[in-house]
Amino acid sequence: MTLSDSASIYRHYVLGMAASMFTCFIHVLVLFYLIGTGKDIRDAVEGAPDLMETYVPLTRRLKRGVFPAACFAIALMVVATLMGGEVHSRLLAADGGRTLPVRGVPAWWVHLVFVALALLASAIAFQAEVAAARETRKAIETLNAELARREAGE
Repeated sequence: MTLSDSASIYRHYVLGMAASMFTCFIHVLVLFYLIGTGKDIRDAVEGAPDLMETYVPLTRRLKRGVFPAACFAIALMVVATLMGGEVHSRLLAADGGRTLPVRGVPAWWVHLVFVALALLASAIAFQAEVAAARETRKAIETLNAELARREAGE
């Protein structure tokens, strides 16, 4: 596929922007999910020190495992998108759009490298996010069962 006409350039631009925004949205959505469920779990175990010792560190550990990977994937996706804009607009190029300033590397190669890095980082982050979401779901189910058992015993 070549970007030789305005229709293919426009299609590439629209699909690239949509994919970039969707990917960043999903990462942010998972981050908010972990923040929200962590707060809900802390609120649920507030009056039970034994449950706090189990569940609060769990939520913190899960967030620590996901946040760096997700934030790095978002940052790389933003840079890849911006580099795509640079290739399209040629605003940063020093010699009329053929190369980046200081280097003799064609700008589209830099864009391509950042896209590959962003996709790899997103795949790694998605694996961590899915594992954390599953573990959070199991923890919530276990905690709900324990709280129901304690409530029924009272």
